[in-house]
Amino acid sequence: LSGLVGSEMCIRDSCTSVTEQTLVQAPNKTTPVDSQFRMGVLMYFRDESGRLLLIQRKRRPNRGMWCAVGGKLVMPSGESPHECAVRETFEEVGLEIADSAFDLRCILSEKDYEETGHWLMFVFAVSVRLKQLPEAIDEGEFGFFEMGELDELDIPELDKRILREHVLNEGRSGVVSLRVNEGGGRDAEKLVVEESYLGQAT
Repeated sequence: LSGLVGSEMCIRDSCTSVTEQTLVQAPNKTTPVDSQFRMGVLMYFRDESGRLLLIQRKRRPNRGMWCAVGGKLVMPSGESPHECAVRETFEEVGLEIADSAFDLRCILSEKDYEETGHWLMFVFAVSVRLKQLPEAIDEGEFGFFEMGELDELDIPELDKRILREHVLNEGRSGVVSLRVNEGGGRDAEKLVVEESYLGQAT
């Protein structure tokens, strides 16, 4: 992580080796999109009746679609995924929740998603139930939805698959590592399972 500058990192093949005693320049705004790398969190909340909280995004990626609450890790401070989840929950949902309430279910690697760069996402199920709908924020407006309504919503297909298999599946515990290669977007059919640590929930 020490090689990161903001949310960017240097392409290995474009960097001159240390043995040549040449300084490596940090990427600038003209760096090709395939050199951009971002880390973030996605958090799936439910209310007291079991409805799922989603946000209809006003910004890229997934503008106009219903998605999980989330945000990017603060890289310069060395923020961890759980620390990011706690902070984003306070900023977007307005609640202070301990990091123990965030159950990591999935690590998702996406290559060149919507031309916004590469993403490494940590997907959490949140154990604390919400008592009311959060107020709208700059990123979009919130809504609560029954499980039977998910098929009718404009949700990325990959998000739906992760929801069903790794978040809403009460009989499964553990973490799975997933990858979508370049050009796959959030196409559930192009999902690659790299490794999994799954078991039965107790």
